[in-house]
Amino acid sequence: MSVKTLPDQITDLLIALVFVGKLLPGDKLPPERQLAEHLGVDRTSLRMALKTLTRMNVINTIQGSGIRVLDYKLSGGLDFLANLYQIDELELGGELLLAGLEMFNRAIPSAIKMSVEKSAEDSQGEVLSILHKMHQGIEQDVDVRELARLEVQLVDNLLSSTGNIFMQLAGSSSRQIRIALTEKSYELIDVKKHLDWLVNMMMRIASGMLAMDDMVREYNQYINEITEPLKQYLMTLPKTPKLLASPLHNDKNIMDLDDIMKKNTTAEILHITSRAS
Repeated sequence: MSVKTLPDQITDLLIALVFVGKLLPGDKLPPERQLAEHLGVDRTSLRMALKTLTRMNVINTIQGSGIRVLDYKLSGGLDFLANLYQIDELELGGELLLAGLEMFNRAIPSAIKMSVEKSAEDSQGEVLSILHKMHQGIEQDVDVRELARLEVQLVDNLLSSTGNIFMQLAGSSSRQIRIALTEKSYELIDVKKHLDWLVNMMMRIASGMLAMDDMVREYNQYINEITEPLKQYLMTLPKTPKLLASPLHNDKNIMDLDDIMKKNTTAEILHITSRAS
């Protein structure tokens, strides 16, 4: 894994603080100079991070009002999720993971249907090739993490073959979390039995023996059953996210902006009071 640049580390920190609720919609960030000093970073790196966050619609700068935090659930996009998944110091929480699992379970049968309707023969051949590698992996007692990554690759192939840009981008942005969820699921299920089901399903689709509406119905029923152990596991996790360490790797170990936000608020109150008097 490549070392993240300082602007990326600052971006990760601020995204994490927004996600765990340390920074709330409407909160006003301190001026750049004050924020840079508190974080122990140069202003150029901070500006680069703030520009990234602005493009992601996590913050908004209004002339005369300063930098305000936006509601990422209303204004953010796939890039927010993609970045969120790659913050190693962030514990995502069971609620987000369950929501992701539900979305993936619903999206995959749609991707299969769209892929087949596109008559993507090359894609079908690649899917069967990946399934063959998975079978070989089971026979050779390959680590389940490698098998899980092959299944994620299979799904990526299906998403790509749909030709639908939104599905493709959603697949790319969610890849890391899908890998993590699939790896955990593989620890909880009979992987060989699962793979046999997948092969049978794909062969029936490829041969035209299975109508698409039947496939969607069968897949939805199966995926709900096979992911039940994973759901039960995720429900044992704390619902809310937690920042375990600072994504900003300097000696300050910044985990929140409480002190500086309080100082900023106090300064604003004193300023307003002095003006009123």
